[in-house]
Amino acid sequence: MAAIKQRINPDVLVWAMKQAGTSRTQLAGDLGTDPTTVDSWMTGDETPGLTQLRQIAKTLRRPTSLFFSPHVPAQRPLRASFRKPFGSHGVRTLTSEERAEIRLAERRQKIANWAAERVEEHHPATLPTRQGTPEATAKSVQTWLHWNVSDQVKATSKLAVTKMVRRSLEDQGIMVLQLSLNSDACRGFSLYSETVPLIAYNSSQVAAARTFTMLHELGHLISHEQAVCDQPEDSEERWCDRFAAAFLLPEEHLRAYIAKYLKITRVENDDIESVRRISNRYGASFQCVALRLIHLGIASQPLYRVVSSGSFEVDAPGFGGELQTTHLVRMREYGVTYPRLLLAARERGKLHDIDARKYLNVNGEQLRNLQQRIAEEV
Repeated sequence: MAAIKQRINPDVLVWAMKQAGTSRTQLAGDLGTDPTTVDSWMTGDETPGLTQLRQIAKTLRRPTSLFFSPHVPAQRPLRASFRKPFGSHGVRTLTSEERAEIRLAERRQKIANWAAERVEEHHPATLPTRQGTPEATAKSVQTWLHWNVSDQVKATSKLAVTKMVRRSLEDQGIMVLQLSLNSDACRGFSLYSETVPLIAYNSSQVAAARTFTMLHELGHLISHEQAVCDQPEDSEERWCDRFAAAFLLPEEHLRAYIAKYLKITRVENDDIESVRRISNRYGASFQCVALRLIHLGIASQPLYRVVSSGSFEVDAPGFGGELQTTHLVRMREYGVTYPRLLLAARERGKLHDIDARKYLNVNGEQLRNLQQRIAEEV
């Protein structure tokens, strides 16, 4: 095993393990060694070999150079407002995968802010102000996003509504990232910034749930929310839920639809079919529909428990579509705000071509394809 001439800083190793939520036993298991060896690294009595260090860096998702730093990085709280998986209860600590996604998103937001400051025609996102109620705020945001509920209900699918919401947010300068996390992980988070605010959502959700997550996180951004939300019943979480539901299901429009097409005055606790029809009409998730109906007094609380306890909602299978080449995959991951800012900085000679490829994780040809596709999206 290759040796390292310079010893790592054990304090940095301990810090990185804590930040990743990894115990000595977990790290030892990931590296195929024993906990006592990890203990010796943590105390500084021994130092890992080069191969081991690379494995440590990969496991903790940190650059190898970090472990030679003379000082532990300055501590700062995570600025994310986390959305929990449906059905979770109580306090849940962030996993190492989730923490890594926050750090990566923060890094991309920092790069985007840097690029935005160097692109003269970029105007910082001006978020609307929070109104007295979630409903009033939803109406204000619909105006800000130039959102038309008539276009929403004409959408060909729930995924189409998801894309409409994402594009509307990006048109206002918000950076929207798609995460590839497992279904047990968070639904999304938000990072406030006066220049390039950021929303991230988990792609493992059904399309309508992604839409709800983006709007929920927008509610956090409007409130300049900074703290990690560990309580699913937190008042701020409930406010953002009501805001997202009011945005997708405006009261007057919804009541008119129920009266004319469902011909009922109340949705019973076992009436999944009515929930399904409303969900399909507005491209909203079952949980979103239940929340809105309950708040408007059209349904009672057990309805939400019923729709949350079963696997009633699935996305329709997709057919055909474009071949998912690298530049299209990057657009799905990054959206258009992030690459657009970097490409603009590159065009103005503010960002080197090598750095642009590095930050967008593409090669030269893929960068040209990405630039062409971004131009077509205008």
